[in-house]
Amino acid sequence: MKSDEQRGIIIGITGGIACGKTTVSDLLAEKGAIPINADEIGHQLLKSDSPILNQLTETFGPDILDDSGDVSRKKLGAIVFSDKAALEKLNSLMHPLIIERSRSQARELVAEDPSCVVLLDAPLLIEAGAYDSVDLIIVVTSSRDLQIRRILERSHSQKRPLTESEAQARIDSQMPVSEKVKYADIVIENNGTHEDLQSQIDHLWNDFIDKD
Repeated sequence: MKSDEQRGIIIGITGGIACGKTTVSDLLAEKGAIPINADEIGHQLLKSDSPILNQLTETFGPDILDDSGDVSRKKLGAIVFSDKAALEKLNSLMHPLIIERSRSQARELVAEDPSCVVLLDAPLLIEAGAYDSVDLIIVVTSSRDLQIRRILERSHSQKRPLTESEAQARIDSQMPVSEKVKYADIVIENNGTHEDLQSQIDHLWNDFIDKD
């Protein structure tokens, strides 16, 4: 697949929380694709030097800050994942900058190298209306039980443990994966083993991406 002989390909990867988007990006990166992680850009926007820090504290209160002056993701999450209106406010502040920065990085890379494959790992690619700026949309899916288990395991490994109800709230706060699939060019089901996932990535790369 080549969207334009004068530039490389931008692939948007999205899906539900804890469905395995980052793992899919990592496997594609092993084949030579260049990942841009929108979540990481979002995390940078929660640092003390963020251009929207004042807006965040004005909207959600100064108590969302930790001792270092960064926004505490746990404190902020406790507010927005239990309040749909608060989550929408957060998204309206964060997503324009996240999309702008990730798009800019992707466009620079594919403009410089016509053989380049860039991965835009963006959980809210569809919700933010950025799906029309990529050449191929991959939606990663998983069962709800697996999502909950992965969220809990990840929260403990990050030393920010969540309860099962908090994990469910994070899933419910997002667009259902069944809706995201409607926008997909490719659907990757991540309910099996790592080998199963690798096999799907091999097929995707050989049949849809690595084409001259």
